[in-house]
Amino acid sequence: MQALRSRARAPCLSQGRPARVSRKGLVVQAKKTADGPSIAVVGVTGAVGQEFLQVLKERNFPYKSIKLLASARSAGKQQEFEGETYTVEELTENSFDNVDIALFSAGGSISKKYGPAAQKAGAIVVDNSSAFRMAEGVPLVIPEVNPDAMSHVKIGGGGAIIANPNCSTIIALMAVTPLHRLAKVKRMIVSTYQAASGAGAAAMEELKEQTRDVLDGKEAQPVIFPYQYAFNLFSHNSSMDAEIGYNEEEMKMVKETKKIWGTQD
Repeated sequence: MQALRSRARAPCLSQGRPARVSRKGLVVQAKKTADGPSIAVVGVTGAVGQEFLQVLKERNFPYKSIKLLASARSAGKQQEFEGETYTVEELTENSFDNVDIALFSAGGSISKKYGPAAQKAGAIVVDNSSAFRMAEGVPLVIPEVNPDAMSHVKIGGGGAIIANPNCSTIIALMAVTPLHRLAKVKRMIVSTYQAASGAGAAAMEELKEQTRDVLDGKEAQPVIFPYQYAFNLFSHNSSMDAEIGYNEEEMKMVKETKKIWGTQD
């Protein structure tokens, strides 16, 4: 699923650094400052990890230092960020010393393994996977909808994990929550069409290759997905609950909405 997230307006530019025009036309820049938090990006070489870096730039996010983390396979690669060249480091349980904020997007299994280690080291973990969304005591947050759920989380106040909802949940609740506050929502009918980017860079590349093959009159070769992805539509490739008739992706939205709204109805 494509990692979609809501964005607030970028803050004012600081003085003394050259500005840049972002993808949305706003003049923005990341702000390296001695009193900013130390950041780690987990899964930085993936599609969402690269998006994390772009959003840090667009949001003019203040930071003191940034650590770029990925698998052993990607360790040693060079990554440009804000005019500096960084070396990607291998992710380990000891990667989070002196890290204030750790942005995770390397899949649920990686989050489950290393997220608690980052929390124990004192970092605030913002996790983009489904690993902790329904975990007891872990706030599931859309900042424009339920920011109070993470009001107890402070930099320097001890480690914590904050879960990022499913992208479909974010989009739907941004629109529907104001209605829910006025008159309780009893039922929603939702149709979502998921992007290849949700399965990562390899799936995006497979979509490109399949599109090229189909247009050239060749047969598409599915690898990441069980079916041809280009010019095709099929049920999400998650498990189906035969008793209720919904797949896992659909149930995520149901369960997450209840948790964010604080209701069991």
